Amino acid sequence: MNVSHCELFLCILFFKYELSNSKMDKALNIVVTCTSRKTREPLARFRLRDIRDKALQDRALNWIERLRAKGNSRTDASQLYCGEYWSVVRSLPSVARDSGVTPRIWICSAGYGLISPQSQISSYSATFSPYERDSVTRGFDADARRIAARQWWRSLSRWSGPSGTELRSLTAIARKYQNVPLLVVASPDYLQAIDQDLSGAVAALSRPDLFLIVSAGTRTLGKLTDHLLPCDARLQSCLGGTRGTLNIRIARRLLQYMGRGQISLDRQKVQLRRLLSKQPPMEQYHRRVVTDEQVRKFIRSELNKNDFPSRSLLLKKLRSSGRACEQSRFADLYTETVSDEKVA
Repeated sequence: MNVSHCELFLCILFFKYELSNSKMDKALNIVVTCTSRKTREPLARFRLRDIRDKALQDRALNWIERLRAKGNSRTDASQLYCGEYWSVVRSLPSVARDSGVTPRIWICSAGYGLISPQSQISSYSATFSPYERDSVTRGFDADARRIAARQWWRSLSRWSGPSGTELRSLTAIARKYQNVPLLVVASPDYLQAIDQDLSGAVAALSRPDLFLIVSAGTRTLGKLTDHLLPCDARLQSCLGGTRGTLNIRIARRLLQYMGRGQISLDRQKVQLRRLLSKQPPMEQYHRRVVTDEQVRKFIRSELNKNDFPSRSLLLKKLRSSGRACEQSRFADLYTETVSDEKVA
């Protein structure tokens, strides 16, 4: 079929436009979670276990007042967090730039709410994980935990936050950057705490397909289920690292893919499904969740025996007995228990 000179010229112009457009920087907002690993040990007053209020609202007000108090030593959030998870977070900007993506990074903190890497914060210990000593929902039964976590996040969002903080909710991010994709990287416990804020963010974006969630193993999330990207523990075989850093490693791989076209929910789903299809089957574990005190009891029992096994061997033994415990959580409990035993 003959093509006129005019049609050929238009085709060339269109091709050049698409090529230049694909190389242009694409903006992306990325929300990651905080980590328990920090460069400074928190003072007792900045550990949630030290808050004795039973009512969630009173607990939140007490906590915020402690964080706001004058004279507290503070540092950039980006300099406070450390460990394997945070080392991957630190690599995101350079990976993004190499792919032609301009990222803005935000941090979802159980202690401070939504902050930025430049926010000035004190070292603290707070988490949405329900079985840790510094859990936001400590003292609440299973049915009340979700409601309590939501209330806590809402209370933190209403606070103006530490200096260096621009926006205080995911909804606020979406309102300010309505045409910019928003990628949320979080565990199920954190997603449950911020799910109402997530819904607000979806509604505020110009298009629903600009909203993406990475949460390995999370199958459903109510009305937000369609925004979950397909990912699970099988990806650990190709991305490496510990299970606790899998979500952020998946996000890093996505950044590499995003340079190949427009950032959208459907496109990134296709890319991750292709990656998943190449992975070996996942090893199945059937472990029951145990409380902090049950873990401490196990550690004390093992320490009282003649041999003195290492922390890694103890964790392996705990898990082989059918009990579940995250590596970082076990490390903290092990250190505390060993210290208590020495004092005793």
